[in-house]
Amino acid sequence: MPLFTEAARFAQFVWTVVSQLHPGKPKWTADHLPDLSGKVFIVTGGNTGIGRGTVKGLLLKNAKVYIATRSKERADRAIADLREETGKEALFLQVDLADLSSINKAAEEFKQRESQLDVLILNAGVLFPSPDALTAQGYDATFGVNIVGHFLLHRLLYPLLSASGRESDPSRVIWLSSMASYKPHRITYDAFREGPVRRRMDPFDLYSESKVGAVMLSTYLAKTCPADNVASIAVDPGYIKSEIYRSSPWYLKLFDWFLNFPVEYGAIGSLYAGAAPEGAGLNGKASEIYPSSSTPVSSWSLQYLKPWAQVVPPSQFSLDGKEQEKLWTWLEDQVQVYL
Repeated sequence: MPLFTEAARFAQFVWTVVSQLHPGKPKWTADHLPDLSGKVFIVTGGNTGIGRGTVKGLLLKNAKVYIATRSKERADRAIADLREETGKEALFLQVDLADLSSINKAAEEFKQRESQLDVLILNAGVLFPSPDALTAQGYDATFGVNIVGHFLLHRLLYPLLSASGRESDPSRVIWLSSMASYKPHRITYDAFREGPVRRRMDPFDLYSESKVGAVMLSTYLAKTCPADNVASIAVDPGYIKSEIYRSSPWYLKLFDWFLNFPVEYGAIGSLYAGAAPEGAGLNGKASEIYPSSSTPVSSWSLQYLKPWAQVVPPSQFSLDGKEQEKLWTWLEDQVQVYL
């Protein structure tokens, strides 16, 4: 029976992958955004790929945008290119998401520079780093950057997000996920530190667990954040041509070579969730999908966007309230000394 269950789960995951190969043309684009003058955004990993496309879309609508990334050289190059393309100037916020001390420093620097933060887009991601790659605090690089680092950044900036939001116009936290979030049916905590469990773990499974983790955290936060005038939304950007595939095995690079969509498409979900007036209403989006009053409470904190900004149910595992709380509590323990 366990073997049959695993086979059924894998078949479901494969169907999810196949169903997203041809999502059709976007019905919504960045051109639909209103003027964003006076709004302040942070986009992690905003110097390249989907993040850069997101920054560009925001700049074109007059937003004030911080590119949060590690390399000043790469950020300056992106800022110069974006200036040529948009006539607007993005700003650099130095942060190494693989070092919790750096994240703490970046959050303090941002709060010294700005008294407002309307949207935090947790965009940066790691896929297939070196097997020996660990964060400064010894976490697996994939989970450490994609989840631990982003969790701390959001926790440090959450009070400012709350103070900047209004009931009629909440601030927003956008968590980038992936179709890979449909694969895991557990969180393997022992794999997030160096050891035999991590060494045996398939790198794509580590990535998948980080991406379902993003949905779980977004969903968990969505249960309480409206009271703080904040919305929390998870987004799957789709199969997009991106540098994230640069260290991937050949079979994943096939997506980049033959199937992936342009960066402009990949930014649609983040822009819609983070900047469109309708996006704020996606926090706790559930009634159209789970209308029954007998639906488990965890499902009523549902919000997930697949390509291109279409509301769909996330994986069933991501909606497990006990698993969400376990992950959140584990992360609180990991970052407590930096809060």
